[in-house]
Amino acid sequence: MTIADVRRLAAGMALHPREFVYLKEGKEEDNSDFRFKPGGPLYDLHLLHRPVTKGCVFLMEIAPGKARCGAYVHRPIVCATFPASLAQGSVGIREKTLCGGPDSWNLATMDLPAYRRDIARNRAAWSEHLRMAREWNARVDASTRPATEEQLYDFILAAETSEDAEQADRSAPASS
Repeated sequence: MTIADVRRLAAGMALHPREFVYLKEGKEEDNSDFRFKPGGPLYDLHLLHRPVTKGCVFLMEIAPGKARCGAYVHRPIVCATFPASLAQGSVGIREKTLCGGPDSWNLATMDLPAYRRDIARNRAAWSEHLRMAREWNARVDASTRPATEEQLYDFILAAETSEDAEQADRSAPASS
């Protein structure tokens, strides 16, 4: 998940990130993001999953065998673009997904321009996310005390993203 995803979910669902995010230790070569002590291990942001079903914490069962996203309007961009990918300018179906099979999606019935737009937004969000992770890590590296998860969440919630700026532009009254 990106910082923008966490902020959108926190605001839209009126939840604190600790209620839907967990930090998973990663590897620098895997582009993991946040550290809590200088030179320490790096961690990535992940959506919590339910222990029994392994489904996303926002997945709501509406009937036996039927479930829907309870955070649909606020869902992470990676969820909005699933199962699509963009390769050489063309929208296609991702390979090796955990859910569904090769016949689960039909490109002819998908809104490909919307997927292309959302994939481009996702790439921009990741670029900004990585910039903000570098800012966080520089702060941690300059400190003499380890940072905490709560401090990271405060940083995420206080950070203004370009998505915030775009939304402010859309809601600002037109000048005459």
